Amino acid sequence: MEKEIASVIKYFSFFAYRPTLEEIHTFLKAKINKNDFKKELNRLKYTPPQYSIKRKISRKKLNNWRYKAYIKLISFLPQIKLVGLSGSISMMNADLNDDIDLFIITQKERLYTGRFLATIFAYIIGLKRGIKLHKAPNKVCLNLFFDEKNLQVPKFKQTEFVGHEVLQMRPIIIKDNIYERFLEANRWTFRLFPNAKSVFSMKYKVSSIKKILNTKYFILDTFFDKIELILKKLQLSLIKKHQTTEIITNTQLWFHPDDFEKKIKY
Repeated sequence: MEKEIASVIKYFSFFAYRPTLEEIHTFLKAKINKNDFKKELNRLKYTPPQYSIKRKISRKKLNNWRYKAYIKLISFLPQIKLVGLSGSISMMNADLNDDIDLFIITQKERLYTGRFLATIFAYIIGLKRGIKLHKAPNKVCLNLFFDEKNLQVPKFKQTEFVGHEVLQMRPIIIKDNIYERFLEANRWTFRLFPNAKSVFSMKYKVSSIKKILNTKYFILDTFFDKIELILKKLQLSLIKKHQTTEIITNTQLWFHPDDFEKKIKY
């Protein structure tokens, strides 16, 4: 258990982050109840963080009026079911030069419409990060989109790093129980981190997902299907001009040209 705890602390140290007691317990690869875990930590004399300047920086980014207005606007879009903070900002561990990474889940068969609208609004408000910019303080980075009909992370991406990202994602817009459905679709994370299941089941009902009935209006639906197809063709033509290692499918868009996971030494 001492090695397991050290492993979690080492993982977070790669991001210059000192985890809380709950975070260490959540991301252990070994099952242990909280009482035994606390005894082990006391024996190891681990002290949790008291204050972090990065938390203050992160709060300032999230309190920026442009960002708050942007989130408010896209929350009204029916094509967008979930918006979540990801990366360093989800852990309130952002540097001054960091942008705000967002994970978006769209309505069924509205992946490209949702991305188009989220991007257009970001441009209008002045939050869209440029393609060639590696650092864009306080801009939003729309780097991950899922269609709600395929919420599971693909098998080849079901790694420790992505498992962390899935569970560390902080939802800020949730519609139609979509976050619970996302967790349910990615139960593989609980096999990696067995203590996480009890933590998240207390916050969200991950084992009692209800089916959602969609009422379809044929004429409107057909119209928006055509719009989706047009936007898909347009965006794919633009994406291919700059594509490197991004993952592009009919239901998921992963815009991560630099595979950060390869830089981590577990």
